Amino acid sequence: MISIGKFSRTCQVSVKTLRLYDRLGLLKPAYIDETTSYRYYETDQLDTMIVIQRYKRFGFSLDEIKTMLDDLPADNTQKLILKLADLLRQKQELENTISDLQILIGHTERNSNMDKTVFENYTIDVIEHEPMPIYGLRREMGVGDYGIAFSELFEQLGEKGVQNIQLTGARYFDPDFDANASDIQIFAQVGKADANDTIEGGCVVHTVHKGAYSGLNEAYAAVVKWMETHDYEQTGAPYELYTKCGINQYPIRQWETDIYFPAKKK
Repeated sequence: MISIGKFSRTCQVSVKTLRLYDRLGLLKPAYIDETTSYRYYETDQLDTMIVIQRYKRFGFSLDEIKTMLDDLPADNTQKLILKLADLLRQKQELENTISDLQILIGHTERNSNMDKTVFENYTIDVIEHEPMPIYGLRREMGVGDYGIAFSELFEQLGEKGVQNIQLTGARYFDPDFDANASDIQIFAQVGKADANDTIEGGCVVHTVHKGAYSGLNEAYAAVVKWMETHDYEQTGAPYELYTKCGINQYPIRQWETDIYFPAKKK
């Protein structure tokens, strides 16, 4: 038997935490002295404690860990796979944030006014855009659903034998944007014969966003601000084209997204 103090030192966890685990039914001592109320553990419980600490490090809650300790190993394997996917997503988001921060630092070193710098990052122009034949999927979705939606899109294109696939993009139809549920069409540029929709040509206000997608809102804000100050009004759903992205093996800092607002002079 191992005293609670020695168990605490061995596993590098506080006695207070061990008592909490006891109350939660997560790790109960093997024996409690009736006279002193002192707790003792069996050597095999060191293994359990290591598993608990490992699962905590992976980000599982104590309630989740308690369930996992009772589950079969196969059930835990699936939970670990899902946790890995979540951590990889968080890692990507963190890398995107770091990239955005590095870019912003570079801009602010050249311009002390950070608010002004955000909009000076973007060159806005008015161009005539040709009609664009596309193959798209339009549905209510969140930004987090793009990966699944694009996988479905490319699966359909493959089944139809479409080979002339150019840039991919997304079009936003809702007047109010909801990151979790908006009327969005993801699409790929294709030849006319393979298209199931067309983005109409005409006058558009255009800019290019460089870097991670997490900063796209700044580009959209820059376009809207420019349109307001230059007396342009929106006439259709804005859309974006991923001209340089991860699919093309570009690093995040080199990603480029073209943004288009169908518009006309007021």
